[in-house]
Amino acid sequence: MTNSKIESDIGYVKDLVTKSGESTQPASFYYLWGVILMVGFSLIDFAPRWVGLFWMIAGPAGGILSAFLAYKAEASKGQINRKVGIKYALHWSGMAVIVLLAILLGVKGFVQGTVLSQVILLIVALGWWTAGVHFDRIFLWLGGIMMLGFLGTLFIDRYVWTTMGVLLGLVLIVTAIRQGKKNVR
Repeated sequence: MTNSKIESDIGYVKDLVTKSGESTQPASFYYLWGVILMVGFSLIDFAPRWVGLFWMIAGPAGGILSAFLAYKAEASKGQINRKVGIKYALHWSGMAVIVLLAILLGVKGFVQGTVLSQVILLIVALGWWTAGVHFDRIFLWLGGIMMLGFLGTLFIDRYVWTTMGVLLGLVLIVTAIRQGKKNVR
């Protein structure tokens, strides 16, 4: 093996190691969820009758699109890791199943409207917080905003959901811009 071949191989491995320490989410992931959260949370304040339908479509579609975007990003880096993919899928699908189970509380009449939204918010806040612990630190901020937003829903009557959606969206969009700049370098 020649020195240039060895140097090339070492450079390739170094690039993979460097990329492996970065967030696995592409900028498009953050834009996607920024928009979904801004729209979905604002609907609670401005068009509550559309909230269920919106999340019934946007939640699963966003999850599937997120998995696709993450897969493409990992493939472009040459780092498809089946174990990590399964870990992500179990985390997010587990959260989705718990949300669906919580919705049964509403269907059965045990909780209604605002309380059901608050219960779902707590589940999602925990899901995003634990994603921050295990996957990507930005989710700690997002889960924290949701926890504070939950407190807001207890004590403030107007536009708490919209404010929370805008804050979450802004954090995600700023993250997307920063991620996009990182990928350009």
